[in-house]
Amino acid sequence: MKTILVAFTAFLFSGIAKAQSIYISKDAQVSFFSSAPIENIEANTNQAVSAINMNTGSVFFKVPIKSFQFERDLMQEHFNSDYLESDKYPYAEFQGKIEPIPSIAKDGTYPVNVAGQLTIHGVTKPYQGPGTIEVKNGQIIAISSFKVKLADHDIKIPRLLLKNIAEVVDVKVNAAYQPQKEAGDARSSKSSS
Repeated sequence: MKTILVAFTAFLFSGIAKAQSIYISKDAQVSFFSSAPIENIEANTNQAVSAINMNTGSVFFKVPIKSFQFERDLMQEHFNSDYLESDKYPYAEFQGKIEPIPSIAKDGTYPVNVAGQLTIHGVTKPYQGPGTIEVKNGQIIAISSFKVKLADHDIKIPRLLLKNIAEVVDVKVNAAYQPQKEAGDARSSKSSS
């Protein structure tokens, strides 16, 4: 997990950026909901990692597919083996930007637009939608929701199960970010312990 954070922190640092502008979430929550005539399907994970650069608006998410938890084990098994093929495609990723970039100097809730590229099941597609950034006591909370059409990511549903699984699922993201510590800060905190 640490190597994932290092990789996308490097992405956010492309160009010159102050460390104070980088915020990291190591336990972002992602959920999806599929409403279908026979059965609703819902899954959640709190193992997504994310970083956001509050100078440039760049944002990155990486979600381990196998970390999604379902109400029933059989659903989870089919999700991983038959639909998302999580051994072959272990992560979903999003790289994009938020606009406008809210000021982090003042507490408040700010509406933003999120736009970027979402990769699921090895297929990358553009997505955009509304979100909010809440700034409170130096912490940033980002919330967004959007719809994913399974066919857009080459996720096939057998004809027999078309009434069980919706063709479009609602995805929700909720990430609480902390400021990325500078290298000097990390060394001094280790030496003081």
